[in-house]
Amino acid sequence: MSGLIHVPSAEMDSAGDARLGGHFLNKRFTPAGSFIHEGVPYHTFDCYISITPFRWIELGYTTTMYKRPNKDGELRYNQKDRYFSVKLNPLREGRWFPAIALGANDFINSHFGIDDKGASGYFRNYYIAATKHLTSKIGIVGMNIAYRHFFFDGSKKWNGAVGGITFQPIFARNMRIIAEWSGNEVNAGIDCTLWKHLLIQVSLQSGKYPSAGLCYKTNLF
Repeated sequence: MSGLIHVPSAEMDSAGDARLGGHFLNKRFTPAGSFIHEGVPYHTFDCYISITPFRWIELGYTTTMYKRPNKDGELRYNQKDRYFSVKLNPLREGRWFPAIALGANDFINSHFGIDDKGASGYFRNYYIAATKHLTSKIGIVGMNIAYRHFFFDGSKKWNGAVGGITFQPIFARNMRIIAEWSGNEVNAGIDCTLWKHLLIQVSLQSGKYPSAGLCYKTNLF
């Protein structure tokens, strides 16, 4: 869905926009104590689909892969954590005030988790975000601040006030340079839209842990 790297924003896709994509997730990107095998965390990946049926709401569905031994004892990505997301935009950005968004991830107990209680809730969180853009002769600066609350213990390192800055240079409006504070570390990245539909994002957590994603984006209306 629309946002920064690990931080939510109040930016919204256009009405009718749909995304289909996936991300390689560095083991630092996932909650502590979640994607591990025999005490050792591992890299994983996710795939997702999202749609913006109206300008004021985005809906998403994400699956993230687990590694578990198969019947032959070989470690494979053969289980999934699945969750729904929703993002609402009750206030659009104006000349003198920011856009406001309210959102939630994994807000439905889908019972696809791996623990005895059903859903894992690794990514379950709620947030409020504000975004304001400033236009200059060299590009567009986006200022984002949010407050969010995670419920899983291994995700609480991302609780509290978070935020970031984006920059779209005037000579490359299809590109964003991103810097953010995720609650426990500084992340930096770039995303770029190619041929109007292909969105690529690469990022570094704490300046040294890479993650990357690829997304096909189109408008259905």
